[in-house]
Amino acid sequence: MSGGEGDGALDAEPTVERWRVAVVAMATVAALPLFVLENPSSPGALTGTAGAATRPVADASRVETIELVLATPNSVSSTAPSVAELSSRARDWHLARSSREVQDRMAVIAHENEVEALAAAQLVAADEFAKRAELDALLEARQREADREAERDRLRAEELRRREEAMTTPGPTTTIPWDTEPHPHGPSDIQWEALRFCEATGDYTAVNPTGKYRGAYQFSRQTWDWIAELHFERLVGVDPAAAAPIDQDRMAQALYDLRGRGQWPVCGRYLP
Repeated sequence: MSGGEGDGALDAEPTVERWRVAVVAMATVAALPLFVLENPSSPGALTGTAGAATRPVADASRVETIELVLATPNSVSSTAPSVAELSSRARDWHLARSSREVQDRMAVIAHENEVEALAAAQLVAADEFAKRAELDALLEARQREADREAERDRLRAEELRRREEAMTTPGPTTTIPWDTEPHPHGPSDIQWEALRFCEATGDYTAVNPTGKYRGAYQFSRQTWDWIAELHFERLVGVDPAAAAPIDQDRMAQALYDLRGRGQWPVCGRYLP
């Protein structure tokens, strides 16, 4: 009986060893993705535990091939990782890899969105700049018009005061010499308007009580024909009060260029 029991014990020991070898082999096969792709230099790497050697390939920072040296059945110890531990490591590695891929995709999307946002911001800035420039131009135009109105009101008020003084003050009203020099830049349109208001209240068809001075600039026929012969022959003999406003303006400008504001001895005060 004792001999039979002894033979059974001896037969059982090799059977246990074979099962241990089979378990280690199965665990190794289950962990092959980790052995192939895990960086042996990282903390807790399985290949370091197994004593594996590595050889870098084309991109050593991303993929490393591990040459695995399998332990013999006699070298298997209780410190070898279990199947559950190897599976846990493989799962953690896959999760880490998936997270990295997601992070890479998110980084690409963020970069694309940043480029689109910058382009949109540039368009908005350009549009705002154009609108600002347009608004500035509009405000400048309105300010110029306001300045013109203010100057027009000032000159008209000055003329009204002059007329009031002329009505109450005896004596000659001539104040400007006839031989004045014209200003290099000439009168502005507001100044011409003030002259017309002074001479004929702005009426291009006005005729003074004696009938001698006619039109908005109160030309005499003699002066009108003299300027017309020099510059506008078609206007010779035309009644100044019947001439078109643009022709009267041109004749007045030509007279000013020759003799300056002195040709309007009273109202010439509004010309430079």
